[in-house]
Amino acid sequence: MAPAPRAVWTSAPVYIPASDAPTMPIPMVPLPPATDSTPTESLSVESLSVESHAVRPATRSLGSRLVDWGLNILAVFGVVCIALTVLAFVGNYTIIMFKTGSMDPTIPQGSIAVVHEIPASEVKVGDIITVDRGVGLKPITHRAIAVERLGGGEVQIEMQGDANPNPDPVPYRVSTVRKVVWHAPGLAKQIVWLSNPYVLGAITLGAALLVLWAFWPKSNTGRREDENVHLSRS
Repeated sequence: MAPAPRAVWTSAPVYIPASDAPTMPIPMVPLPPATDSTPTESLSVESLSVESHAVRPATRSLGSRLVDWGLNILAVFGVVCIALTVLAFVGNYTIIMFKTGSMDPTIPQGSIAVVHEIPASEVKVGDIITVDRGVGLKPITHRAIAVERLGGGEVQIEMQGDANPNPDPVPYRVSTVRKVVWHAPGLAKQIVWLSNPYVLGAITLGAALLVLWAFWPKSNTGRREDENVHLSRS
């Protein structure tokens, strides 16, 4: 009686072809054994809430927004002042105030006007102009009712206020005048008030304090206590 065949174990893989076609063996790559020493990371709901809260932009306080508004107003006011200063020097523009009502109702008492210096030869009848009356006398602003050119750039102008029943006592012989190009009623008192040294000093001090507060270094101690608690727990 022939002995029974024994099973022989081998490390080489055995392939069973699905058909009669020749097949190529596929190399077997062993997998590393799983151990408990592999570090794993876990995220808790609390840590996620802390991270999401940390990246959230902080809401600006009302004081910060007021500071920004104040700085914007100061910037606009500064630009306007610079523009008016340049215009005054380059274009010979000045501002005058009407303390009397001789030009009512066209220019009421307490108004301000912007005047532009021009040669007297350019004055026409009907223009509202300001002329200098000499040493010790204040300039006068009235309407030109008669213009006579004398030559050499000099002009003799007769003037009268709109509210006056009669012309000015004597005509004015001038070579340059200041013509009214714009006027606004009721602003003379505000300009006089702003020109007060105490008012100017208070405005300057307030603007300086506002700028100092805006650019003062901010500390990092203002974090919320609940954020510190969450971060310590994580």
